[in-house]
Amino acid sequence: MTVITPLTSTIPEQLTVSGAATATGAAQMRHRFGDWLRERGIPDLERNDILMAVNEALANCVDHAYPGRPSPGPMTVRADFEPVNSCLSVCVTDHGRWRPPDPYRRHDRRGRGVALMHALTDHCTISGRRDGTTVCLDYRCETRPADN
Repeated sequence: MTVITPLTSTIPEQLTVSGAATATGAAQMRHRFGDWLRERGIPDLERNDILMAVNEALANCVDHAYPGRPSPGPMTVRADFEPVNSCLSVCVTDHGRWRPPDPYRRHDRRGRGVALMHALTDHCTISGRRDGTTVCLDYRCETRPADN
């Protein structure tokens, strides 16, 4: 009997998915990214936290990046996984217009996504520019072999 062990990689692995900044586009990108995380062996509990933070970043693109445009603009998820160090970096980018938070909406029931992204990551940065926004979410991950 031959025993086949899963291949392990020491080469950084990447995923880039792009789509329209719509609820449907965000869902499709989130599902593809979730499958990619599962294939990397990221455990369920950690994968769920990562997906929640990425979903918040995608939802911000959908809700805020392209106001007043007749059609939605693009958004991109780029993930870099380093198997040797078990480090994951995920950046969500749009090319819409940066809008700083409105200080007068502090008591609004919305606006908890940024705090949630910070709570769910080891490190979170938000870079707002005139030509868009990039949210980078960084993690140290525990891995196990992917289920077949």
